[in-house]
Amino acid sequence: MTKITVSKLHRNKVEFTSPLGNGVAVWCGEPPEVSGRYNVEFDVDDIFKWGLNINDVCQEIPEIKVNGDGMLFVSQVISYESDGVLTVSLGGQIIFLDVESYPGGSKFVSFSTAIKNISLYPFEV
Repeated sequence: MTKITVSKLHRNKVEFTSPLGNGVAVWCGEPPEVSGRYNVEFDVDDIFKWGLNINDVCQEIPEIKVNGDGMLFVSQVISYESDGVLTVSLGGQIIFLDVESYPGGSKFVSFSTAIKNISLYPFEV
């Protein structure tokens, strides 16, 4: 779970701020209020290729930021399954990533994807 504040709404996309940084994503649910605070879960729908859109990083602080027309995330590696699922923690929120290959040994990774591949699902605690 990540707590965000919606700073801008354009159709089904929201710009937001969070303790991990700023971002833009597709909003899934009833339209949010600008300046509203929401608990959300991230869903990242992309296939990651090592060295292309996912890499090992030395940074050990989770982060979210806009990167051109996409988003960049820094997350802690939790585990890797032989079916290609890399489980990461983004500030405590678990995200499952489809990875074509994983060389292993990483504590933290950075991964990037287009904004259209990132969905936010609001929920109440």
